[in-house]
Amino acid sequence: MFDKKGKLKFVFLFLVLFAAPFFANAFLPKLDLIKGSGPEVYLLEKGTRHWIPDPETFSVFNFIWENIKTYTNSVVGSYPRSEDWDDGEDYPDGSLLKGSGPEVYLIELGKKRWIPSPGIFTGNGFGWKYIISVDDDVLDDFDEGAFLTLSEPNRYPETSILSGPSQGEAIESTDISFTYTGTNPLGDVSELEFETYLSGYDDEWEGEGDDYVKEYDLSGWNGAFTFFVRAMNEEGYVDHSPASWSFQIGVSSNYGAVEIDDISYDEDDFENDYLVLVNESDNAVNMGGWTIETSNETADIPQAIHKLRYPFSASTPADVVLAPDDEVIISVGISPQGIDFRTNKCAGYLDQSEQFYPSLNEDCPVFDASEYSHLKTACRSFIDDLDECEIPDYSSNYEVSVDNTCVAFLNEQFNYAYCYNDHYLEVDFFGDEWRVFLGKSIDILNNVSDKVILRDGNGLVVWEYEY
Repeated sequence: MFDKKGKLKFVFLFLVLFAAPFFANAFLPKLDLIKGSGPEVYLLEKGTRHWIPDPETFSVFNFIWENIKTYTNSVVGSYPRSEDWDDGEDYPDGSLLKGSGPEVYLIELGKKRWIPSPGIFTGNGFGWKYIISVDDDVLDDFDEGAFLTLSEPNRYPETSILSGPSQGEAIESTDISFTYTGTNPLGDVSELEFETYLSGYDDEWEGEGDDYVKEYDLSGWNGAFTFFVRAMNEEGYVDHSPASWSFQIGVSSNYGAVEIDDISYDEDDFENDYLVLVNESDNAVNMGGWTIETSNETADIPQAIHKLRYPFSASTPADVVLAPDDEVIISVGISPQGIDFRTNKCAGYLDQSEQFYPSLNEDCPVFDASEYSHLKTACRSFIDDLDECEIPDYSSNYEVSVDNTCVAFLNEQFNYAYCYNDHYLEVDFFGDEWRVFLGKSIDILNNVSDKVILRDGNGLVVWEYEY
Protein backbone atom coordinates (compact mmCIF):
# COMPACT_ATOMS: atom_id res chain seq x y z
CA MET A 1 0.00 0.00 0.00
CA PHE A 2 1.16 3.50 -0.77
CA ASP A 3 0.65 6.09 1.90
CA LYS A 4 -1.14 9.35 1.15
CA LYS A 5 2.13 11.17 0.49
CA GLY A 6 3.92 8.46 -1.48
CA LYS A 7 4.01 7.18 -4.99
CA LEU A 8 0.24 6.95 -5.17
CA LYS A 9 0.06 10.75 -5.26
CA PHE A 10 2.18 10.85 -8.39
CA VAL A 11 0.18 8.16 -10.17
CA PHE A 12 -3.13 9.74 -9.26
CA LEU A 13 -1.98 13.20 -10.36
CA PHE A 14 -0.80 11.74 -13.66
CA LEU A 15 -4.19 10.20 -14.26
CA VAL A 16 -6.02 13.38 -13.32
CA LEU A 17 -3.99 15.38 -15.81
CA PHE A 18 -3.69 12.97 -18.71
CA ALA A 19 -6.30 10.22 -18.56
CA ALA A 20 -9.46 12.28 -19.00
CA PRO A 21 -10.08 11.36 -22.66
CA PHE A 22 -10.26 7.67 -21.80
CA PHE A 23 -13.19 8.23 -19.40
CA ALA A 24 -15.18 10.74 -21.42
CA ASN A 25 -18.40 8.74 -21.10
CA ALA A 26 -18.33 8.54 -17.30
CA PHE A 27 -20.61 10.84 -15.36
CA LEU A 28 -21.45 11.93 -11.85
CA PRO A 29 -24.30 9.79 -10.59
CA LYS A 30 -25.86 12.34 -8.23
CA LEU A 31 -24.98 15.67 -9.83
CA ASP A 32 -25.06 17.11 -13.31
CA LEU A 33 -25.18 20.28 -15.38
CA ILE A 34 -28.14 19.93 -17.72
CA LYS A 35 -30.08 21.89 -20.32
CA GLY A 36 -32.97 21.37 -22.71
CA SER A 37 -33.51 22.92 -26.14
CA GLY A 38 -33.32 26.46 -24.72
CA PRO A 39 -30.22 28.32 -23.50
CA GLU A 40 -30.97 27.85 -19.78
CA VAL A 41 -28.44 25.74 -17.88
CA TYR A 42 -29.43 24.02 -14.63
CA LEU A 43 -27.51 22.47 -11.77
CA LEU A 44 -29.15 19.17 -10.92
CA GLU A 45 -28.69 18.37 -7.21
CA LYS A 46 -30.68 15.94 -5.07
CA GLY A 47 -33.21 15.49 -7.83
CA THR A 48 -33.89 19.23 -8.08
CA ARG A 49 -32.80 21.60 -10.84
CA HIS A 50 -31.50 25.06 -10.05
CA TRP A 51 -31.13 27.64 -12.80
CA ILE A 52 -27.64 29.12 -13.11
CA PRO A 53 -28.72 32.66 -14.03
CA ASP A 54 -25.55 34.03 -15.66
CA PRO A 55 -22.03 33.12 -16.86
CA GLU A 56 -20.53 34.93 -13.86
CA THR A 57 -22.17 32.52 -11.41
CA PHE A 58 -21.12 29.60 -13.60
CA SER A 59 -17.51 30.81 -13.52
CA VAL A 60 -17.44 31.38 -9.75
CA PHE A 61 -17.77 27.62 -9.29
CA ASN A 62 -15.26 26.79 -12.03
CA PHE A 63 -17.92 24.72 -13.77
CA ILE A 64 -16.88 23.46 -17.19
CA TRP A 65 -19.03 24.33 -20.21
CA GLU A 66 -18.13 21.09 -21.97
CA ASN A 67 -19.69 19.12 -19.10
CA ILE A 68 -23.19 20.45 -19.77
CA LYS A 69 -25.45 17.63 -20.96
CA THR A 70 -28.36 18.30 -23.29
CA TYR A 71 -31.56 16.34 -22.77
CA THR A 72 -35.08 16.54 -24.11
CA ASN A 73 -37.28 19.20 -22.54
CA SER A 74 -39.46 16.49 -21.04
CA VAL A 75 -36.46 14.95 -19.23
CA VAL A 76 -35.34 18.33 -17.90
CA GLY A 77 -38.92 19.13 -16.90
CA SER A 78 -39.18 15.84 -15.02
CA TYR A 79 -37.10 17.38 -12.23
CA PRO A 80 -38.78 20.02 -10.04
CA ARG A 81 -37.24 23.47 -10.21
CA SER A 82 -36.21 25.18 -6.99
CA GLU A 83 -34.47 28.45 -6.17
CA ASP A 84 -31.82 29.77 -8.57
CA TRP A 85 -28.20 28.90 -7.85
CA ASP A 86 -26.17 31.87 -6.64
CA ASP A 87 -22.51 32.55 -5.98
CA GLY A 88 -22.97 32.27 -2.22
CA GLU A 89 -23.81 28.56 -2.32
CA ASP A 90 -21.43 25.80 -1.26
CA TYR A 91 -20.36 23.22 -3.78
CA PRO A 92 -23.24 20.75 -4.01
CA ASP A 93 -23.25 17.10 -3.02
CA GLY A 94 -21.68 14.99 -5.74
CA SER A 95 -18.97 17.53 -6.64
CA LEU A 96 -15.45 16.27 -7.29
CA LEU A 97 -12.99 18.88 -6.01
CA LYS A 98 -9.23 19.22 -6.20
CA GLY A 99 -7.07 21.92 -4.62
CA SER A 100 -3.40 22.71 -5.25
CA GLY A 101 -2.40 19.19 -4.25
CA PRO A 102 -3.11 15.97 -6.12
CA GLU A 103 -5.86 14.78 -3.76
CA VAL A 104 -9.37 14.59 -5.19
CA TYR A 105 -12.40 14.69 -2.90
CA LEU A 106 -16.04 13.77 -3.23
CA ILE A 107 -18.39 16.23 -1.52
CA GLU A 108 -21.11 14.30 0.29
CA LEU A 109 -23.51 15.55 2.98
CA GLY A 110 -21.44 18.70 3.30
CA LYS A 111 -18.19 16.82 3.98
CA LYS A 112 -15.15 16.11 1.79
CA ARG A 113 -14.29 12.45 1.31
CA TRP A 114 -10.79 11.73 0.01
CA ILE A 115 -10.60 9.25 -2.89
CA PRO A 116 -7.45 7.23 -2.12
CA SER A 117 -6.72 5.67 -5.52
CA PRO A 118 -7.51 5.83 -9.23
CA GLY A 119 -9.15 2.40 -9.00
CA ILE A 120 -11.55 3.63 -6.34
CA PHE A 121 -12.23 6.74 -8.43
CA THR A 122 -13.15 4.84 -11.59
CA GLY A 123 -14.74 1.99 -9.66
CA ASN A 124 -17.31 4.42 -8.33
CA GLY A 125 -18.21 5.51 -11.87
CA PHE A 126 -16.63 8.97 -11.67
CA GLY A 127 -15.29 10.76 -14.74
CA TRP A 128 -11.94 12.51 -14.74
CA LYS A 129 -13.22 15.46 -16.75
CA TYR A 130 -15.68 16.32 -13.98
CA ILE A 131 -12.97 17.18 -11.44
CA ILE A 132 -13.18 20.87 -10.52
CA SER A 133 -10.06 22.75 -9.45
CA VAL A 134 -10.70 25.09 -6.54
CA ASP A 135 -8.72 27.26 -4.13
CA ASP A 136 -7.45 25.45 -1.07
CA ASP A 137 -9.55 27.62 1.23
CA VAL A 138 -12.67 26.25 -0.49
CA LEU A 139 -11.63 22.74 0.50
CA ASP A 140 -10.71 23.91 4.00
CA ASP A 141 -14.32 24.99 4.57
CA PHE A 142 -15.46 21.34 4.41
CA ASP A 143 -15.10 18.96 7.34
CA GLU A 144 -13.26 15.72 6.72
CA GLY A 145 -15.43 12.70 5.99
CA ALA A 146 -14.51 9.04 5.77
CA PHE A 147 -12.22 7.99 2.91
CA LEU A 148 -14.13 6.70 -0.10
CA THR A 149 -13.95 2.94 -0.65
CA LEU A 150 -14.29 0.79 -3.74
CA SER A 151 -17.35 -1.15 -2.63
CA GLU A 152 -19.50 1.68 -1.31
CA PRO A 153 -22.86 0.30 -0.14
CA ASN A 154 -26.02 1.95 -1.38
CA ARG A 155 -27.11 4.59 1.10
CA TYR A 156 -29.78 6.37 -0.88
CA PRO A 157 -33.49 5.68 -0.31
CA GLU A 158 -35.93 5.22 -3.18
CA THR A 159 -39.44 6.62 -3.33
CA SER A 160 -42.60 5.36 -5.00
CA ILE A 161 -46.14 6.72 -5.31
CA LEU A 162 -48.86 4.26 -4.38
CA SER A 163 -52.05 6.14 -5.25
CA GLY A 164 -53.34 9.43 -6.62
CA PRO A 165 -54.65 10.75 -9.94
CA SER A 166 -53.52 8.52 -12.80
CA GLN A 167 -50.50 9.62 -14.79
CA GLY A 168 -51.67 12.31 -17.25
CA GLU A 169 -55.28 12.14 -16.05
CA ALA A 170 -57.61 15.13 -16.45
CA ILE A 171 -59.87 15.27 -13.38
CA GLU A 172 -62.75 17.44 -12.21
CA SER A 173 -62.30 17.09 -8.43
CA THR A 174 -60.09 19.67 -6.69
CA ASP A 175 -59.58 17.51 -3.59
CA ILE A 176 -56.40 15.60 -4.41
CA SER A 177 -54.69 12.96 -2.31
CA PHE A 178 -51.45 11.05 -2.86
CA THR A 179 -50.04 8.16 -0.86
CA TYR A 180 -46.41 7.13 -1.13
CA THR A 181 -43.71 5.06 0.50
CA GLY A 182 -40.00 4.32 0.14
CA THR A 183 -37.18 1.90 0.73
CA ASN A 184 -34.36 2.58 3.17
CA PRO A 185 -31.04 0.73 2.66
CA LEU A 186 -29.75 1.99 6.01
CA GLY A 187 -32.66 1.08 8.25
CA ASP A 188 -36.39 0.63 8.57
CA VAL A 189 -38.88 2.36 6.31
CA SER A 190 -40.33 3.94 9.47
CA GLU A 191 -37.12 5.97 9.79
CA LEU A 192 -37.74 7.77 6.49
CA GLU A 193 -39.02 11.30 6.20
CA PHE A 194 -40.56 12.75 3.04
CA GLU A 195 -40.66 16.01 1.13
CA THR A 196 -43.27 16.88 -1.49
CA TYR A 197 -43.45 19.44 -4.27
CA LEU A 198 -46.45 20.20 -6.46
CA SER A 199 -45.22 21.88 -9.63
CA GLY A 200 -47.60 24.65 -10.61
CA TYR A 201 -48.62 25.15 -6.97
CA ASP A 202 -45.65 25.00 -4.56
CA ASP A 203 -42.65 27.33 -4.63
CA GLU A 204 -40.33 24.93 -2.83
CA TRP A 205 -40.11 21.48 -1.29
CA GLU A 206 -42.46 20.95 1.65
CA GLY A 207 -41.41 18.76 4.59
CA GLU A 208 -43.98 16.09 5.44
CA GLY A 209 -42.10 14.28 8.23
CA ASP A 210 -43.01 10.62 8.40
CA ASP A 211 -46.49 11.11 6.90
CA TYR A 212 -47.26 8.84 3.97
CA VAL A 213 -50.19 10.89 2.66
CA LYS A 214 -50.31 14.35 1.06
CA GLU A 215 -53.64 16.08 0.49
CA TYR A 216 -54.38 19.21 -1.52
CA ASP A 217 -57.41 21.47 -1.81
CA LEU A 218 -56.99 23.00 -5.26
CA SER A 219 -60.30 24.86 -5.33
CA GLY A 220 -60.05 27.70 -7.81
CA TRP A 221 -57.02 26.14 -9.52
CA ASN A 222 -57.03 24.99 -13.10
CA GLY A 223 -54.24 23.61 -15.23
CA ALA A 224 -51.48 21.03 -15.42
CA PHE A 225 -49.63 19.87 -12.30
CA THR A 226 -46.85 17.43 -11.44
CA PHE A 227 -46.59 15.93 -7.96
CA PHE A 228 -43.08 15.05 -6.74
CA VAL A 229 -42.10 13.21 -3.56
CA ARG A 230 -38.68 12.18 -2.28
CA ALA A 231 -37.55 10.24 0.78
CA MET A 232 -34.68 11.06 3.15
CA ASN A 233 -33.21 8.73 5.76
CA GLU A 234 -31.87 9.63 9.21
CA GLU A 235 -28.30 9.74 7.90
CA GLY A 236 -29.28 12.58 5.57
CA TYR A 237 -29.23 10.76 2.22
CA VAL A 238 -31.95 11.96 -0.15
CA ASP A 239 -33.53 10.13 -3.07
CA HIS A 240 -31.98 11.87 -6.08
CA SER A 241 -34.70 10.64 -8.44
CA PRO A 242 -37.98 11.84 -6.91
CA ALA A 243 -41.10 9.89 -7.83
CA SER A 244 -43.54 11.97 -9.86
CA TRP A 245 -47.03 11.82 -11.33
CA SER A 246 -48.58 14.43 -13.62
CA PHE A 247 -52.27 15.28 -13.74
CA GLN A 248 -54.55 18.10 -14.74
CA ILE A 249 -57.56 19.82 -13.27
CA GLY A 250 -60.07 20.77 -15.92
CA VAL A 251 -59.68 20.50 -19.66
CA SER A 252 -59.04 22.99 -22.43
CA SER A 253 -61.86 25.17 -23.71
CA ASN A 254 -60.96 23.56 -27.05
CA TYR A 255 -61.33 20.04 -25.69
CA GLY A 256 -62.58 17.84 -28.54
CA ALA A 257 -62.52 20.73 -30.99
CA VAL A 258 -59.24 19.51 -32.46
CA GLU A 259 -58.70 15.76 -32.44
CA ILE A 260 -55.70 13.58 -33.16
CA ASP A 261 -57.21 11.70 -36.08
CA ASP A 262 -54.31 9.38 -36.93
CA ILE A 263 -50.69 8.65 -36.04
CA SER A 264 -48.08 6.98 -38.24
CA TYR A 265 -45.56 5.94 -35.59
CA ASP A 266 -43.49 3.09 -37.05
CA GLU A 267 -42.05 4.27 -40.36
CA ASP A 268 -38.69 2.84 -41.45
CA ASP A 269 -37.17 6.27 -40.81
CA PHE A 270 -38.62 7.78 -37.63
CA GLU A 271 -38.26 11.27 -39.13
CA ASN A 272 -41.14 10.25 -41.43
CA ASP A 273 -43.43 9.52 -38.47
CA TYR A 274 -46.34 11.94 -38.37
CA LEU A 275 -49.61 12.86 -36.66
CA VAL A 276 -52.80 14.11 -38.28
CA LEU A 277 -54.86 16.66 -36.34
CA VAL A 278 -58.33 17.70 -37.55
CA ASN A 279 -60.56 20.59 -36.49
CA GLU A 280 -63.90 18.87 -35.81
CA SER A 281 -65.59 22.03 -34.54
CA ASP A 282 -67.63 24.70 -36.31
CA ASN A 283 -65.16 27.46 -35.40
CA ALA A 284 -61.60 28.37 -36.34
CA VAL A 285 -59.07 27.29 -33.70
CA ASN A 286 -55.78 29.07 -33.03
CA MET A 287 -53.09 26.55 -32.06
CA GLY A 288 -50.54 29.06 -30.78
CA GLY A 289 -48.47 27.63 -27.94
CA TRP A 290 -49.91 24.12 -28.26
CA THR A 291 -47.78 21.05 -27.57
CA ILE A 292 -47.65 17.36 -28.40
CA GLU A 293 -46.74 15.19 -25.42
CA THR A 294 -45.54 11.59 -25.74
CA SER A 295 -43.85 9.24 -23.31
CA ASN A 296 -40.49 10.37 -24.74
CA GLU A 297 -40.86 14.09 -25.33
CA THR A 298 -42.98 17.20 -25.16
CA ALA A 299 -42.73 19.13 -28.44
CA ASP A 300 -43.98 22.59 -29.33
CA ILE A 301 -46.19 22.82 -32.42
CA PRO A 302 -44.37 25.43 -34.52
CA GLN A 303 -45.81 28.43 -36.27
CA ALA A 304 -46.30 28.25 -40.02
CA ILE A 305 -46.51 30.47 -43.09
CA HIS A 306 -50.12 31.19 -44.07
CA LYS A 307 -49.41 32.56 -47.55
CA LEU A 308 -46.28 30.90 -48.89
CA ARG A 309 -44.88 33.46 -51.30
CA TYR A 310 -41.56 33.04 -53.04
CA PRO A 311 -38.85 33.62 -51.86
CA PHE A 312 -39.89 31.83 -48.67
CA SER A 313 -37.59 34.02 -46.54
CA ALA A 314 -39.90 36.95 -47.29
CA SER A 315 -42.79 35.23 -45.49
CA THR A 316 -43.27 35.47 -41.70
CA PRO A 317 -44.60 32.45 -39.78
CA ALA A 318 -47.62 32.86 -37.51
CA ASP A 319 -49.78 30.65 -35.31
CA VAL A 320 -51.51 27.83 -37.13
CA VAL A 321 -55.22 28.64 -37.33
CA LEU A 322 -57.34 25.66 -38.34
CA ALA A 323 -60.64 26.45 -40.04
CA PRO A 324 -63.46 23.92 -39.58
CA ASP A 325 -62.49 20.60 -41.18
CA ASP A 326 -58.91 21.77 -41.74
CA GLU A 327 -56.15 19.35 -40.84
CA VAL A 328 -52.51 19.75 -39.88
CA ILE A 329 -49.96 17.02 -40.56
CA ILE A 330 -47.22 17.21 -37.93
CA SER A 331 -44.06 15.41 -39.03
CA VAL A 332 -41.39 14.38 -36.54
CA GLY A 333 -38.40 15.24 -38.73
CA ILE A 334 -37.13 18.26 -40.63
CA SER A 335 -38.99 20.05 -43.41
CA PRO A 336 -37.46 19.25 -46.84
CA GLN A 337 -37.88 22.92 -47.73
CA GLY A 338 -36.98 24.27 -44.28
CA ILE A 339 -40.47 25.76 -43.83
CA ASP A 340 -43.79 25.08 -42.12
CA PHE A 341 -46.73 26.16 -44.24
CA ARG A 342 -50.35 26.01 -45.32
CA THR A 343 -50.69 24.11 -48.57
CA ASN A 344 -52.10 25.60 -51.77
CA LYS A 345 -52.76 24.69 -55.38
CA CYS A 346 -49.09 25.08 -56.28
CA ALA A 347 -47.56 23.20 -53.32
CA GLY A 348 -46.90 20.12 -55.45
CA TYR A 349 -44.01 21.99 -57.10
CA LEU A 350 -42.22 21.83 -53.71
CA ASP A 351 -42.30 18.05 -53.65
CA GLN A 352 -40.02 17.03 -56.51
CA SER A 353 -38.74 13.44 -56.06
CA GLU A 354 -41.31 12.95 -53.27
CA GLN A 355 -39.27 14.77 -50.65
CA PHE A 356 -42.28 15.12 -48.36
CA TYR A 357 -43.81 12.24 -46.43
CA PRO A 358 -46.69 11.82 -46.88
CA SER A 359 -46.40 13.35 -50.36
CA LEU A 360 -47.94 16.72 -51.15
CA ASN A 361 -50.98 16.80 -53.36
CA GLU A 362 -49.88 17.01 -57.00
CA ASP A 363 -52.89 18.83 -58.33
CA CYS A 364 -51.33 22.01 -59.67
CA PRO A 365 -53.12 24.24 -62.20
CA VAL A 366 -52.46 23.13 -65.76
CA PHE A 367 -51.64 25.36 -68.68
CA ASP A 368 -54.19 25.75 -71.41
CA ALA A 369 -52.84 24.68 -74.82
CA SER A 370 -53.49 28.18 -76.13
CA GLU A 371 -50.83 29.52 -73.75
CA TYR A 372 -48.06 27.66 -75.54
CA SER A 373 -49.52 27.26 -79.03
CA HIS A 374 -46.89 29.68 -80.36
CA LEU A 375 -44.11 27.24 -79.51
CA LYS A 376 -42.61 24.65 -81.84
CA THR A 377 -44.15 21.19 -82.14
CA ALA A 378 -41.37 19.45 -80.16
CA CYS A 379 -41.75 21.91 -77.32
CA ARG A 380 -45.55 21.59 -77.24
CA SER A 381 -45.28 17.79 -77.20
CA PHE A 382 -42.80 17.96 -74.34
CA ILE A 383 -45.18 20.14 -72.33
CA ASP A 384 -48.13 17.83 -73.05
CA ASP A 385 -46.17 14.93 -71.55
CA LEU A 386 -45.37 16.73 -68.30
CA ASP A 387 -47.14 15.64 -65.11
CA GLU A 388 -48.94 18.19 -63.00
CA CYS A 389 -46.55 20.05 -60.66
CA GLU A 390 -43.52 18.70 -62.53
CA ILE A 391 -40.54 21.00 -62.90
CA PRO A 392 -39.25 20.21 -66.43
CA ASP A 393 -35.99 18.39 -66.96
CA TYR A 394 -35.22 18.79 -70.63
CA SER A 395 -31.49 17.99 -70.40
CA SER A 396 -31.88 14.74 -72.36
CA ASN A 397 -34.24 16.19 -74.98
CA TYR A 398 -32.05 17.71 -77.67
CA GLU A 399 -34.83 19.42 -79.65
CA VAL A 400 -36.10 21.19 -76.55
CA SER A 401 -32.75 22.09 -75.00
CA VAL A 402 -31.55 23.88 -78.18
CA ASP A 403 -34.82 25.78 -78.50
CA ASN A 404 -34.11 28.98 -76.56
CA THR A 405 -37.73 30.17 -76.74
CA CYS A 406 -38.99 26.86 -75.38
CA VAL A 407 -36.38 26.75 -72.61
CA ALA A 408 -37.21 30.31 -71.55
CA PHE A 409 -40.93 29.43 -71.37
CA LEU A 410 -40.29 26.29 -69.35
CA ASN A 411 -37.90 27.98 -66.90
CA GLU A 412 -40.16 30.96 -66.37
CA GLN A 413 -43.54 29.32 -65.92
CA PHE A 414 -43.17 25.73 -64.69
CA ASN A 415 -42.23 26.44 -61.07
CA TYR A 416 -43.74 27.34 -57.73
CA ALA A 417 -43.05 31.08 -57.89
CA TYR A 418 -44.82 31.58 -61.23
CA CYS A 419 -47.70 29.32 -60.24
CA TYR A 420 -48.25 31.22 -56.96
CA ASN A 421 -48.16 34.66 -58.57
CA ASP A 422 -50.53 33.53 -61.31
CA HIS A 423 -53.17 31.91 -59.09
CA TYR A 424 -52.99 33.19 -55.49
CA LEU A 425 -56.00 35.50 -55.94
CA GLU A 426 -58.30 32.60 -56.78
CA VAL A 427 -60.86 31.95 -54.03
CA ASP A 428 -60.01 28.25 -53.80
CA PHE A 429 -56.23 28.70 -54.04
CA PHE A 430 -55.34 27.95 -50.41
CA GLY A 431 -55.81 24.41 -49.17
CA ASP A 432 -57.36 22.92 -46.05
CA GLU A 433 -54.12 21.22 -45.00
CA TRP A 434 -51.09 22.48 -43.09
CA ARG A 435 -47.63 20.93 -42.96
CA VAL A 436 -45.49 21.52 -39.87
CA PHE A 437 -42.29 19.82 -38.73
CA LEU A 438 -40.97 19.22 -35.23
CA GLY A 439 -37.35 18.94 -36.43
CA LYS A 440 -36.51 16.12 -34.01
CA SER A 441 -33.34 14.06 -34.16
CA ILE A 442 -34.78 11.37 -31.87
CA ASP A 443 -37.79 9.09 -32.18
CA ILE A 444 -40.48 10.67 -29.98
CA LEU A 445 -43.22 8.15 -30.85
CA ASN A 446 -42.94 4.72 -29.24
CA ASN A 447 -43.03 2.05 -31.94
CA VAL A 448 -45.21 -0.32 -29.90
CA SER A 449 -47.67 1.68 -27.82
CA ASP A 450 -47.97 5.17 -26.44
CA LYS A 451 -50.34 7.78 -25.09
CA VAL A 452 -50.14 11.03 -27.03
CA ILE A 453 -51.63 14.15 -25.45
CA LEU A 454 -52.47 17.34 -27.33
CA ARG A 455 -52.31 20.34 -24.98
CA ASP A 456 -53.25 23.99 -25.49
CA GLY A 457 -51.13 27.03 -24.64
CA ASN A 458 -52.16 26.75 -20.98
CA GLY A 459 -51.05 23.13 -20.76
CA LEU A 460 -54.64 21.84 -20.70
CA VAL A 461 -55.70 18.69 -22.51
CA VAL A 462 -57.31 19.18 -25.92
CA TRP A 463 -57.27 15.54 -26.98
CA GLU A 464 -55.71 12.20 -26.05
CA TYR A 465 -54.82 9.36 -28.40
CA GLU A 466 -53.64 5.89 -27.38
CA TYR A 467 -52.29 3.17 -29.65
